[in-house]
Amino acid sequence: MKLKSLLVIILSVAMLGLADNAEAQRNKYKKRRQTNKKVSHYKGGLRGYGRFEPYYFVGAQINAGNYFGDLAPVNKAASTDVSFTRPGFGLLGGYKFHHSMAVTAELNWVRIFGDDFTSDPGSEQGFPRYARNLSFRNDIKEFRIGLQIFLIPNYGGPNQRLPFNAYLSLGGAVFHHEPKGKVPDADYQTAIDGSVAAPQAGEWVKLRPLGTEGQNLGIVEPYKSIAFSIPISVGAQMRIPNTQLTAGLEFGLRYLFTDYIDDVSTNYVGLDQFNDDLARIMSDKGSVPFSSKGEARDLTNLRILNDHGAGHSYFIEGNVGTGLDGSKRGNPDDNDMFFVTQIKVSYVLGGTTRRRAKYR
Repeated sequence: MKLKSLLVIILSVAMLGLADNAEAQRNKYKKRRQTNKKVSHYKGGLRGYGRFEPYYFVGAQINAGNYFGDLAPVNKAASTDVSFTRPGFGLLGGYKFHHSMAVTAELNWVRIFGDDFTSDPGSEQGFPRYARNLSFRNDIKEFRIGLQIFLIPNYGGPNQRLPFNAYLSLGGAVFHHEPKGKVPDADYQTAIDGSVAAPQAGEWVKLRPLGTEGQNLGIVEPYKSIAFSIPISVGAQMRIPNTQLTAGLEFGLRYLFTDYIDDVSTNYVGLDQFNDDLARIMSDKGSVPFSSKGEARDLTNLRILNDHGAGHSYFIEGNVGTGLDGSKRGNPDDNDMFFVTQIKVSYVLGGTTRRRAKYR
């Protein structure tokens, strides 16, 4: 009887052991299936040592601006003169809050130029612009907010940034602008031989207060120095090894909610309507025999109209016209744009002292 009881106890213990072993095997296979499922659903990117960790970054950039609008060489999208490219600078800050997204804020300064002298006087589209002979420069001060959407997700933290990534950036911006024009060396409207001096000759003057398209005469509404834009950019960035630095290159378009970044949009105003000599001179520079840089213009195909209205003389041609007949000065149907190329360097804040646990 004692032997039978002992056998029952031994068999019970053995059965419990087998049950525990079977449960352990089931848990092992369950974990293996979960791991295989994660691998099969992996879409790329770096997972690092744990879950994604958000981080902040700050930096600076060198900007280069190019303009497209009424004073572009031809009426064709993205037509611009790269010789007018000038450097600018900016500061940036951002927060990487998602494995594939970051929000950024930037302060930028960039200068843009436009000059009808760069148009081809021998072409059908270029000749009216060349005859018009307007020019400007504008210093843009911009505050921009953007959302960066990265091509490759990064599931690590600030220590496990990818060596290379690309992104699309969308956002909004507010900017201050003040277009300026260079005053000719003489008042060629009054005397074609340049014998009459122009006020502030050779200086770059603000065009907005002058009202070159009749803003001060009640003909069109004055435009403001504060305007808005929609920035759209594509960029690429590279982690600098063994540092907290990231370097990048970005190409951006600014679609503007103004057509006056170049001070040109609608029609000429009759020269005899101006009560300010400087406004009159800057409204129509077709009679000036030089560009804004002082290059001599080819006046072969330009006609001179003498002593019309208030005794002014100036050049006219086709649909460019003059201030006398209200002909077209610009195209109010399309707003201006400008492009910004940026070389960026940013510094990652926080998280760099975190270390991996040592293997034992």
